[in-house]
Amino acid sequence: MSTEMLLEKAPTQEVMPAASDFVTLEDYFAIAAEREERIEYIDGEIFFMDGVTFAHGRIQINVIRILLGQLAADEYVIQSSSVSVHIDPSAYLLPDLSVIRGREQPARRGTALVNPALVVEVLSKSTAYRDHGVKLQRYREIPSLEHYLIIEQQRVYVELHSRVDGAWAQRAFSALEETVPLDSLGASLSLAQIYRGIDFVS
Repeated sequence: MSTEMLLEKAPTQEVMPAASDFVTLEDYFAIAAEREERIEYIDGEIFFMDGVTFAHGRIQINVIRILLGQLAADEYVIQSSSVSVHIDPSAYLLPDLSVIRGREQPARRGTALVNPALVVEVLSKSTAYRDHGVKLQRYREIPSLEHYLIIEQQRVYVELHSRVDGAWAQRAFSALEETVPLDSLGASLSLAQIYRGIDFVS
């Protein structure tokens, strides 16, 4: 498929790293308590995350709606990007949404959870290198995680990382007719539904 651009625009998501000095967990919690911005912490560095595009928000809502229609409410919990995921010992990440089997298990500190079965990231230009890089590596360290889904918003492209027999496998989808299987959850996401309401130009 051809490269595509979004018709609708809004302020882009920006991620601004803090000063290069190492930031302790104590400093991270202090900063997070004082600031309204969403903040991620990875190995001694903090990232301030600003607003999202209209398309980003719509894709996020589309995925939530699909999953709500397929996952039993008494078996799964869906959390939005306001809830962070803690990866011991030195990461607090903010996926665009996470799915938990059973109940959330809280981290020892903060309001983070530690047991997602699925995490979803909707890419922006400023976060793509981390979502494909260090965050992918750190998410894979979570024992409970079964699927990591990366969704591009400027073209039809979805990347699925799944834990299969103890190893990680990657698949890519780029046609609206395709469906992303979330086998361990008994769910699936059609790309047509993921990108519903998103307008592209060739």
